[in-house]
Amino acid sequence: MNPQLRHVIDGVGTFLLLATIGCYFGWRFLKKSQDPARLLFRWIITAGLIGGTVWILPGQPPAMWPIVVLVPAIIVGLMWAPNVGSMLAGTITNAIDGGGAELEPQPFYSIAETKRRNGHPREAIAAIREQLEKFPGDFHGTMMLASILAQDMNDLPGAQLTLERWMADPNSTPHGKASALTTIADWQLQYAQDPEAAAAALQRIMDELPNTPAAHQAAQRLAHLPKMADLVATKSAIRVELKPGIKDAGLRRDFQPPAPTVADPGTLAAEYVRQLEQHPSDTATREKLAVLYAEHFQRLDLATDQLEQLIGLQIETPKHIAEWLNLLADLQIRVGRDPVAAEATLRRILEQFSAPTIVEPTRARLAALGAEMKAGRQSAVKTLGQYEKNLGLKKV
Repeated sequence: MNPQLRHVIDGVGTFLLLATIGCYFGWRFLKKSQDPARLLFRWIITAGLIGGTVWILPGQPPAMWPIVVLVPAIIVGLMWAPNVGSMLAGTITNAIDGGGAELEPQPFYSIAETKRRNGHPREAIAAIREQLEKFPGDFHGTMMLASILAQDMNDLPGAQLTLERWMADPNSTPHGKASALTTIADWQLQYAQDPEAAAAALQRIMDELPNTPAAHQAAQRLAHLPKMADLVATKSAIRVELKPGIKDAGLRRDFQPPAPTVADPGTLAAEYVRQLEQHPSDTATREKLAVLYAEHFQRLDLATDQLEQLIGLQIETPKHIAEWLNLLADLQIRVGRDPVAAEATLRRILEQFSAPTIVEPTRARLAALGAEMKAGRQSAVKTLGQYEKNLGLKKV
């Protein structure tokens, strides 16, 4: 290739590259500028002065070059000095506070919150809807709107419809759906006193978000929801007139306070089993059943089976798993009198978890296991009643 042609091509390529880079940064500066027209005017003046200087300079004697260059340089320097100073100062301040970063637009709900606090819910609703028009699908604003409808306007159907419309949006998140359905369940209990509707909302979490922490939490709540019959009985409870108590009971030496009523362990076990048959994910009841098996009936094997079902839950938190392993070690010491089994159980915690809040207490307990074993006492063996002995002791 001809060297001159190659030189021309290289020059044109370099010019186009520099021009592209200049246009890119120029466009970005224009977008970020608070006064784009003024910035563009400065660029035109600067380009004219530089171009005029380059045009005039070759025709002047070398002695005049400094003067020819100095005059436009002073003009350009005075014109761009504020911008250069701001840029140099901004480099330091932006490194500290991020002031140069572009801020993402966010909805503004402080006006609505103020209106609500001042007792103007309708004006608050209008302010929220104005923001939602600019930021459709914003979960925070939707929840705020629904809460005003339910809590301030006594419009639970309208509040639920607001959340249902948000959940129907394809852009709604699983976390947001779980939060919205949990809120609906809370409102159905608090305002409508309708446990069946609350149960339906919790069941939706379990159906639509299976094998998630939200579904697991919903199952726990569902297991302990009050029944409609219980609410009706509470409302229509018959007023019972109490008999007068014993006068000066605290001053009499022969006074014996009535013994507290203790539930029959066999009956409790049967109730726990029935509860778990209906709600297998009820961790609180399963834990109570395990303790009852071990401490009252001395059936460590059945207690271990129940606790292992809890420990094996993949959806549970490390904190709860460690608590159940510690509980199993407790029972192995107090009931089974088996320090080897208790040590093995505690070491399972060290193998499964690494969080210091879990590992450090476990190591300390392992170090003091011998003293804990000496302090443990074996409870007296209790037996079930004359009815079916396996009732309540079957594997759930």
